[in-house]
Amino acid sequence: MWDERAGSTLRMGDYRRILRRYWLPVVLCLVLGTGAALTYLSWAPLQYRAQTSVLVTPTVTRTTNSTARAEAVNMDTEAQLVTATATVSAAADELHLPPDRVGDLADRVDVTVPPNTDVLDISFTGNTAEEAQEGSRAFAEAYLALRQQSTQAAVDAGSKALQARIDALNAQLQDVLEAAAALPALSPELARSNDQATILNAQLATLATQQNRILAINNSPGRIISEPTLPSAASGPGRLVTLLVGILLGLVTGVSVAALRHRADDRILDPEDMPRLTGVTVATVLSTPPLHRGEADLRPLVSGDGRGYARLRTLVTTRLEKTERPVVLVAGVRGSGGPVAADLAVSLALAGERVYLICADVFGDTSTALLPDPAGPGLAEVLAGEVDVEHALRELDDVPNLRILGPGGDPHQADALLQTRGPRKLIDRLLETTAYVVIEAPPTTDGPDAQTLANVAGLAVLVVEVGRTTAREILDARAQFESIGTPVLGCVVVRHDLGSRPRTRRQETAAEDPFAADGDAAVATRTINGDTSPVKAPPRSANGALDTAQVPTP
Repeated sequence: MWDERAGSTLRMGDYRRILRRYWLPVVLCLVLGTGAALTYLSWAPLQYRAQTSVLVTPTVTRTTNSTARAEAVNMDTEAQLVTATATVSAAADELHLPPDRVGDLADRVDVTVPPNTDVLDISFTGNTAEEAQEGSRAFAEAYLALRQQSTQAAVDAGSKALQARIDALNAQLQDVLEAAAALPALSPELARSNDQATILNAQLATLATQQNRILAINNSPGRIISEPTLPSAASGPGRLVTLLVGILLGLVTGVSVAALRHRADDRILDPEDMPRLTGVTVATVLSTPPLHRGEADLRPLVSGDGRGYARLRTLVTTRLEKTERPVVLVAGVRGSGGPVAADLAVSLALAGERVYLICADVFGDTSTALLPDPAGPGLAEVLAGEVDVEHALRELDDVPNLRILGPGGDPHQADALLQTRGPRKLIDRLLETTAYVVIEAPPTTDGPDAQTLANVAGLAVLVVEVGRTTAREILDARAQFESIGTPVLGCVVVRHDLGSRPRTRRQETAAEDPFAADGDAAVATRTINGDTSPVKAPPRSANGALDTAQVPTP
């Protein structure tokens, strides 16, 4: 038996159930993803990859008025410079590419730095092996050239600054020498001019030495240590990776679609859905077949469904012991609850209880399926006061403790009288002579009859058809009964369709023949506790109506 606590533990398997229910979109998306990957592999151009290794050496990065300094190389920065705009433009010029092909050039370059080295591995992807080789070499040479230019610019700037100072000192020295030439020999002024000239010559010698030191620095930006080789095979697209990506994307998309459908679909597809979607307890799970016209199929007690009805019977009797009205109403939510009501009544009767089965789904097939001769007075005549209930009750030979009250001769009249106080008076009368009353109610989605009949019951049982009934309909049915004070024991989950598609009872016509449509006597079948025997349908007149003169009196 399922309850809310059990339903919560089953959430661990929700995805497994989702995949089982909605396998088609998952398979479809998986096929589409695989097909897209194969199409891409068929149409995508081949790609080739070549690599050039460049050793980066320290260069002059800063000069002062007196020195030029070479600092350690930051390889992360150098890797970024390979794909800088200036490098890309220089490589494009080296490759003689038209302007419209320069835009994606940087995306085809990949730069890596081996650990603990000053080496740049510059890889280039091309549509041909030659293009890949040339592109890799072009980027390496463009990077080295630009780095050389940057270094030379720093050296030139330092040398130019020193040259400006040298020129200024030369001009000053020339002025001093000219002034000394005009002075008298052995004069103090001449001695001072000579001393000043000596100082200026020393400064000029120092600046010249510094300039020569800067110009003599080796400013090599680096060198290519591994030339790019011509690729012998295409490097992409990778077939295995592309297929795996297509399969993975298809599977993820399919599972997502299945999950969305699962969230949008509130149909009851498994008994486990009941507590999760509605909070309604599942009393038992059955495979009760539909009741066809002229055929009854009561479950043998030794069958799986027989044991299910035994559990249902125990739950019903236990709950009804706490009430003053031992009346259980069985109502289908979307389809007929007749099979469950009939088998529950039989189960109670075979347990030794005296049971009445009221076929209040007056347009249903329960009475015509159970009774070998369903003609005669029934619910319509009893509620109208035309016949005493004792004369309308029918019995089954194999279930002596069970008595059945069918709809009667006019189902439309019975349907109208169900909305009066007649049903309560009838149930009160029956409770005087029996232990239990089982009411087969119309589907809760058909109209207010089920709710009206629940007012005379002490307990209600809902019949839920797997795959057809929605959670919203179950919640509405429970609200109908609980709003008038009738508790809902739970749901009987039927694992397959109870028969025909959902019907609106008031749209059915009285001209429908419950037996064969050809007018001949039909042969029906009753199966009770595994015993099957033919039963002849009641005779009919020329216009299709029951020939009551030939119907044997019960």
